[in-house]
Amino acid sequence: MLQLRRVTTIWILALTCLASAALAQSLEDRVTVHRMKNGLTVIFAERHSAPTFSAIYGFKVGAVDEVAGITGTAHLFEHMAFKGTPKIGTSDFEQEKTILEQSNVVGRELSLELLKGDAADQAKVKSLKERLLALDKEQKKFIVKDEIDVIYSGAGGVGLNASTGNDATQYYISLPSNRFELFCLVESERLKNAVLREFYTERTVVQEERKQTTEANPARMLYESFMGAAFLAHPYGHPVIGWASDINSVTLEEATAFKKKYYTPNNCVITIAGDITPAKAIPMMEKYFGDWTAGDPPPVVRTTEPKQLGERRVKYEAQAEPQIIMGFHKPAFPSRDDAVMTVIATLLTSGRSSILYTDLIKQKQMAASVNAMAGIPGARYDNMFVLTAAPRHPNTNEQLEKAILAHLDSLKTRPIDAKDLQKVKNNLEASQIRAMRSNMGLAMTLMRYQLLFGDWKLYLTMKDMVASVTPQEIMEAAQKYFAPENMTVGTLIKKSK
Repeated sequence: MLQLRRVTTIWILALTCLASAALAQSLEDRVTVHRMKNGLTVIFAERHSAPTFSAIYGFKVGAVDEVAGITGTAHLFEHMAFKGTPKIGTSDFEQEKTILEQSNVVGRELSLELLKGDAADQAKVKSLKERLLALDKEQKKFIVKDEIDVIYSGAGGVGLNASTGNDATQYYISLPSNRFELFCLVESERLKNAVLREFYTERTVVQEERKQTTEANPARMLYESFMGAAFLAHPYGHPVIGWASDINSVTLEEATAFKKKYYTPNNCVITIAGDITPAKAIPMMEKYFGDWTAGDPPPVVRTTEPKQLGERRVKYEAQAEPQIIMGFHKPAFPSRDDAVMTVIATLLTSGRSSILYTDLIKQKQMAASVNAMAGIPGARYDNMFVLTAAPRHPNTNEQLEKAILAHLDSLKTRPIDAKDLQKVKNNLEASQIRAMRSNMGLAMTLMRYQLLFGDWKLYLTMKDMVASVTPQEIMEAAQKYFAPENMTVGTLIKKSK
């Protein structure tokens, strides 16, 4: 039986290596990159196994690009991108436009009053809110709700969605391949001619979203406090959803200026994966997106996080079970250390045979959960290696932290067994291959590397880096980054009744 298992393992390793080589060659052969005169980059990944395609386009703008006063704007605009255009989402834009303009005047006046905080005239605030509600009610007579979704659903589309993170904002849809022109028509229309209808109403929706998903969630409040302590200067410390006061006061003019600055073709990558032939698709892309006006190069984040010189700690008390977050500053890709730390994260908590899972959950039963991540909260700038864990009663946060640190210290002096390291690499490789089996997974990977790092082929570079990590590099990285003075710890403490 042992011999059979050994042979099976060898075959699995061999097949994984073959799949990896085949994937790299397949991507080189099947990917076409087209750059338009306006700066828009379009990537096609041909896969003709089914008559469908998945499209994802991303803008290099997220919470990291926001400044104090307008945090949450990237996320808010993601909501607004589904509101339509003068042609989509309205039954009569000319009549709606008049009401829209009145709503924006009232909404701006309300925002300025709310900025006064406790000194705000509450009677005026109440009156402005009532006027805004009345205008919204009038405007709804002309709004065709969710028309983009209706159009796509009627054409067999699935998965219409969007997401905003620290680094980027992206939009998704999958459609039958004979609906490619519909995709070009709808998306070019909303990218070039988006109408920010119901802006102040949607702002209220996001305010409520923050209350429900963050302020009512102790784990997320702990994370928000932790990130604020870890990043004192760099905007990675901003929450993606934004600070409550900023959501409450951002104006339509500020949101429009933000959109103009970042929602430009030269700051966008569109990736199409599936049953699409570039020779036929490129002329269509040029037809619909070619007249999209380029903008100035978006500003880069100039602030860098100063080197951390001492341990930082935050505590958050709530009616919730204890949790702990531990973070260590590290460089981002394309630094080789980023690949080494990715391997360490997998080694520690990926799968039931991982180091921390085996010791702290299975054997000692100290933890209810434990997880390690190598690139938090983003990848565009230097980030953090983060561990999250929840102690299992009667163990405490302090005991669990001590046990985790003991394992991190062990990595500094004890080289990882070559076979164990190879298993981790194979698991990472297999996970990447699985993620790219779907058209959307493939499109996401190519778009991400092109958008964030300037070339989709850097995915292959990262893959090769991971495959060549050595036991010595793991020890050196552990010594370098898992230092007490480089550590930030956040603890969720269960509040006594």
